[in-house]
Amino acid sequence: MKTTMLSPAGLTAITLVAACAAPPSSLLPGSDGNYQEDPTQVPAQAAGAYAGGETNTYSHAGDLGSYGERDPFDILAQRQEEGPADVRTRLHSCQKVQYVTVGNILTSLGVDLTKTGTPPSAGQLYSGGAGALGVANYDARVGETLVWSAAGAAKLFDIFVQAAPEIIASLPNAPQCQVNGVGPSVFDAQNHCNADALACMMGRPASSEQVDVCSSLVTAASSVAVGQNIAVATVLAATHSCE
Repeated sequence: MKTTMLSPAGLTAITLVAACAAPPSSLLPGSDGNYQEDPTQVPAQAAGAYAGGETNTYSHAGDLGSYGERDPFDILAQRQEEGPADVRTRLHSCQKVQYVTVGNILTSLGVDLTKTGTPPSAGQLYSGGAGALGVANYDARVGETLVWSAAGAAKLFDIFVQAAPEIIASLPNAPQCQVNGVGPSVFDAQNHCNADALACMMGRPASSEQVDVCSSLVTAASSVAVGQNIAVATVLAATHSCE
């Protein structure tokens, strides 16, 4: 008879195979362990014991409409009104105007950012409203914000209202608004808004509807001067805040 001797490595291999062949008894169903084949069979976890159910969970709408599914023709009409895809993309991805850019816009329209006064001038509101306008805080390693906040949009409108008298007086002298050395006045003798002046402030041709809205703001105000300031501020705010 021959006696076969197994090496230590062989014994280790057999032990590992045996261990993998059968799970520990504590993991088998019906054992003394905590293992359960179906947790819902435990009385404490029965189907009726769960917090969520078919009658008490929120059902999300199929789209972003307020009242469920929207009419496809309504969506088509909206797309046609907004314009081609490149226009829609620009409309719905408008970034906040950077703080430095706001200052450059004001300066280009004839606003003196170093001017001081009581009440505060547009330059003072601009320099003092850096936080609301989302300026970067490099010491805290915080970059400039990319989207408008309610405080930032309100501060921007305040700045434009305060800057309006300077813009009205200086716009005819702005080089970018002049044609053959002559620039347009913001308002005519009847206090109607000038389409050419609006085009210069907005950076694109002004529509007849925009001119009419601008003129109506002047006549609806408590005085002509107040109405002119509000009209100029409204045009600039709408142009530079994605409205």
